[in-house]
Amino acid sequence: MTKRFVKKSLALVLSIMIAALMLISGAPMASAETSTNVGLAAHCLKAYREGWIYVYGSAQYGVVDCSGLIVTYNGVGGSRVDMLGSSYEWGYVSNGVPNIHGLGLHSPGHVGVYIGSGMAVDARDVGINMCYQNVYTRPWVEWFKFAGVSYPENGWVLLDGESFYYENGEYLTDTSRTLGGVTYYFNSAGVSNINPPADSYEATDYSYISDHGSSYNYYYDDDDDDDDDDNYYNYYSYYSEDDDDEEEQARLEEERRQQEEALRKQREEEEAARKKAEEEAKKKAEEEARKKAEEEAKRKAEEEARRKAEAEAKKKAEEEARKKAEEERRKAEENAVIAEYDYEDTDDSKTVTAIQTRLYELGYLTKKATGYYGEDTVNAVMVFQNMNDLDVTGVVTAKTYKVLKSDKAKNDFNLLEQGAVDNSIELKVTALQERLSELKYYYDDITGYYGELTASAIKQFQKNNELTVTGAADPETQLKLFSDKAKENPNAGCVVYGESGALIEKYQKRLIELRYLSGLVTGKFDDATLEATHIYQKTAGLAEDDKLTPEQLEVFYSDKAVKPADYEVMKYGFSGEDVAQLQSRLASLKYYNDKTSGVYTKAVAASVEQFQKDFDLDVTGIADAKTVEAIKKETQRESNEAGEQYILKTATISDNALAGVADVKPAEVKMSKTVENDFAKTLIALGAVLVVVLLFTAVFVFELKKKSSKQKADKK
Repeated sequence: MTKRFVKKSLALVLSIMIAALMLISGAPMASAETSTNVGLAAHCLKAYREGWIYVYGSAQYGVVDCSGLIVTYNGVGGSRVDMLGSSYEWGYVSNGVPNIHGLGLHSPGHVGVYIGSGMAVDARDVGINMCYQNVYTRPWVEWFKFAGVSYPENGWVLLDGESFYYENGEYLTDTSRTLGGVTYYFNSAGVSNINPPADSYEATDYSYISDHGSSYNYYYDDDDDDDDDDNYYNYYSYYSEDDDDEEEQARLEEERRQQEEALRKQREEEEAARKKAEEEAKKKAEEEARKKAEEEAKRKAEEEARRKAEAEAKKKAEEEARKKAEEERRKAEENAVIAEYDYEDTDDSKTVTAIQTRLYELGYLTKKATGYYGEDTVNAVMVFQNMNDLDVTGVVTAKTYKVLKSDKAKNDFNLLEQGAVDNSIELKVTALQERLSELKYYYDDITGYYGELTASAIKQFQKNNELTVTGAADPETQLKLFSDKAKENPNAGCVVYGESGALIEKYQKRLIELRYLSGLVTGKFDDATLEATHIYQKTAGLAEDDKLTPEQLEVFYSDKAVKPADYEVMKYGFSGEDVAQLQSRLASLKYYNDKTSGVYTKAVAASVEQFQKDFDLDVTGIADAKTVEAIKKETQRESNEAGEQYILKTATISDNALAGVADVKPAEVKMSKTVENDFAKTLIALGAVLVVVLLFTAVFVFELKKKSSKQKADKK
């Protein structure tokens, strides 16, 4: 019986004894009600932040090994040496780790805990202790659910002060949910932008599972192969030999090793000496043979050199003649004219169009191909030749054409960005806007000015063409934009959240007209516009989305567009004919003294509030149906009273005029407040005054005639 066998036997006996004691006394157990995934994750984070120490085989507060870290949380995890085997659900990390906090992570001989958001905690090794790293920086093989831990199915959880929402067993990422009337947004790590009410965490539905025999098991290695012993955990093997015996064995082992090393060196030296002697003898024989061979070779070489020199001289002369002829042919081919000034395409040839198209793609022409080789094309070719180290002639030779069509051709694109003011780039920006318009990214006027709308269109183009989204047209963006590989806007004709321009401006005007949106038209599809869009989609029975398609917009701009339930209610920010009519009535009642603009301003809201106070209505500043009806009635009442008073005054003036005693003063024919602002009643008033004047004139003429007749009679 060897000493190793004795050690193994003692270790086995001790392990069995400890296991028996554990079974008698009972191992730490945990129930699903008290041990949760977020509790385990928080426990591991705490261990990392407190700097727990790694000690092999330990499972106590502050001092743990990899499995001990898990066990110190309510004794969960099942078998310490096979927590993966104790699990009821697992999968491969290479296929992705589910969005579940507190999952186990396993690699041969090691376990850790997935905290969530791509991070893991594990007790690594002596001197390394606790590690908090991205889950993919270590070669984890499997993920699994710990025995004795409950995992949420649906509802809110709170971890490290941040809220996560589970659906169907996993927390949500990169999306939003409206819960209890509140919309929550979850980022790529699953963190909610706001926390829910405190009692929301208590309502979470957990999947309660058994602990699958969550107890301490032990590993016994009965293999005599020493190579594998260090790859397993033997947590409760407490056998150790006497320290002095171990030191003596170590000393003897070191002496044996040194003797073997000395013998090995001696043998190596002897072998080296033998090889050296053999090598020297061989070298001497080879040297003699070499000299003899060299003399023979020298004679043959001289003869061969003579013949070779003659042949090479002949060959050289022939090669030079061939190269000269080839160079002349090559130059002739390179200088062959492909196209030049005044060339024009025919039905059979589109060479000029091909040249112009390529110059357009590289930024040397700002207009598309015409098929005619004019001055603009000549100038563009000259610039291209200069930038590509070619003879500057303005003529497209075969050489120029080859470089032009190659992938190595240099472009003439410079950085174009928002706010740049330079007459020299106006044509470049114009071409940029025309191309963006052609690809349905730009819907505004072609101005040649790189403003906010152009930058917004460039951003959309960069996003859809897998370029860095900056809003600035760098050379890379322009190369892609003017190429035939540029992708057309997949949202052409749509209004999309985050975009700007004429389409958005038109869309906002219609939202305001339908009273889904209030305020000013900005031309930007911002958060307020998005909120109004969602309300319209809900009212119209459409799925909530961040855009409207061309088909949906066609209905939206038509009479078929669904109006909100409170469309008849006027409030701040609204506009329309009904608002203008409201302003006119409030003005006639002396509540409003601003212009009749048709826009429900703050001044209109203040006027409505004052009217509501005076007539015992709910003071809101909003012209609801009840308020509008009260304003109508009051306007009609004052109008009627003003009309009656005016009729009485007109009759009195007429009587006085006929009697010749009328002393008409401006103050006596002063119209009422309501009539002053009513054009129709003003006309009536002017008519009445005219009648009075005519009557007065008739009386005056009658009196003159009467006096004249009397004078004639007196003369007779």
